[in-house]
Amino acid sequence: MTDLIKLVRTYRVTSGLPERLGLAERIVLLIQRDLRFFVFGAVRPPTAEDIFQEVLKAVAVNLGKFKGDTAKEFWGWCYRIARNKINDELARKAADRLQPMPEEELWQLVENSVAPSTLSAADRIDLAHSLKLLARFKPDCGEFLWQHYVFGLDYAEIAAQKEMSYDGVRMKIGRCLGEAQTLVA
Repeated sequence: MTDLIKLVRTYRVTSGLPERLGLAERIVLLIQRDLRFFVFGAVRPPTAEDIFQEVLKAVAVNLGKFKGDTAKEFWGWCYRIARNKINDELARKAADRLQPMPEEELWQLVENSVAPSTLSAADRIDLAHSLKLLARFKPDCGEFLWQHYVFGLDYAEIAAQKEMSYDGVRMKIGRCLGEAQTLVA
């Protein structure tokens, strides 16, 4: 029997809080290296560090709920907790994706930009019309074009943000630009 499963079994039969906290700390020290590799292999820093801490906390808090008897079962339980925490974070990020910005805020950003010259009235009307068409027919294209042409992000920055390849972003922006030109025409 491994030291890890001995500690887990001892934790189960220990009733005193200080002793349980000490055992939980020792268990976490034994598993943290492997769980760190697992979490950091699935998620990029700095988010990975936060998820890793949540995983360790969840393992420590839920030790009393583990019902297995082998190290293999314990590791499976730990990795399941880690996968759930990773999936929770990915789902949260997907829900937090860039939401459509109200037109007034878009105009405020355009007005506050450090562009060398302001937009003419005709350009403003064309831009407003284009933004409305893109928002209605191709919302993801509007986001890509806005990030590239208004915010000035290059393909690599957008690729990192969207977790896409550089060429994938380059081709997407090219297609979106063509789509925008078609919609405006």
